[in-house]
Amino acid sequence: MTPAQSWRLILSIWLTLGVAFGLYFSFPVFYVALLEEFGWSRGLAAGAFSLSAIVQGLLSPLVGALVDRVGPRRVMLGGGVLLGVSYLLGSWITTLWHLYLVTGVLAAAGACAVGWVPCAALLSRWFARRQGSVMGLAFSGMGVGILVLGPLAQWLITNHGWRQAYFLIGAGTIAALLPLAWFGIRDRPPTPVAPSAGSERAAVPLSAPAGSRGIDLRGALATRAFWALFLAYLFTPLAVFPVVTHQVAFAVDQGWPRQFVAGIFGLTGFMSVVGRIVFGFAADRIGRAQSASLSYACTALGTLALLSLERWHHAASLYVYALLFGAGFGARGPIITAMASELFPGRQFGRIYGALSLGNGIGGALGPWLGGAIFDVTGSYRTAFLLASGFCVMGAACFWAAARPPARGE
Repeated sequence: MTPAQSWRLILSIWLTLGVAFGLYFSFPVFYVALLEEFGWSRGLAAGAFSLSAIVQGLLSPLVGALVDRVGPRRVMLGGGVLLGVSYLLGSWITTLWHLYLVTGVLAAAGACAVGWVPCAALLSRWFARRQGSVMGLAFSGMGVGILVLGPLAQWLITNHGWRQAYFLIGAGTIAALLPLAWFGIRDRPPTPVAPSAGSERAAVPLSAPAGSRGIDLRGALATRAFWALFLAYLFTPLAVFPVVTHQVAFAVDQGWPRQFVAGIFGLTGFMSVVGRIVFGFAADRIGRAQSASLSYACTALGTLALLSLERWHHAASLYVYALLFGAGFGARGPIITAMASELFPGRQFGRIYGALSLGNGIGGALGPWLGGAIFDVTGSYRTAFLLASGFCVMGAACFWAAARPPARGE
């Protein structure tokens, strides 16, 4: 495996995740336009994004099994088509169940098939060392996608309407993702990578006997580390999604122009690029739990900065929010992925990682709905944002539990 081949794969994954998740996280921009068009309650409309997390969580083990069986490339090709088609169909939304079908089912299935699970399996196959740095670098493409597609979606909605915006973004997604998966993705490196010795501060690997197929799903489920990472994956979207889903609506409620708010959303995406890379490198140097805890601190402080708009109507709050929340946004995913790859090596890593992602699905399902439901009851996002900050503390504790050496007999 040459450096050029490695960088080609990282670039392909970076671009793929940028397109896919920039598209997926443009929902908060479309959310405001749809609320105005149809007058739905915020809790009900945000429920479509909650459903998408449920679908992704339920499909993750299946996607992981398919990745192990047929390879990431074929799975990602199918996911790219489905994700693009879902947005093409979004231009025909007329009732709430259409939104649930497009966003909650079709887009979710496409994002799952092109997202974390196949990309994590690919990177674990190609790279044996410094996986925190590699994961952080590759997954930073998500932030660039948010930086570009959030403001682009708002510009298209403003100038051409939300239906035309859905259609154009969907067509562009298919045109971008299919060539990336076809030409840029190879299921395995041309020469096998040497087994990872792990970094000095990495989580302690649960080694398998020489010549075995590695750790299987049943073995992983029997460990404390698996359930600690599962809970970390559950608490993270509970800390993030109540804010991400409703950030545009909250800022518009406070009187800020929509295109300006979309730009702040884009800045958040840019900072997530920086955060994923920085915290990924930090995970290899100061430790996984330490790096994750710092990223959670950024998320919590950023959320509080956004909430301060209620009392201090100044653009500085929005910029502080974008810088801090953005730096933490998405930083935990690469760290969890690197830890899981080191803790649970073997041919069933796709299945194991898919099972871990169920936690992300559960938390992601509750987060968007929770923010909207609390607003519908109280008329404010204050309680939802404070709860989200509390979940940051709980998520950080899970990383420390997963990083501890396994007990005797575990």
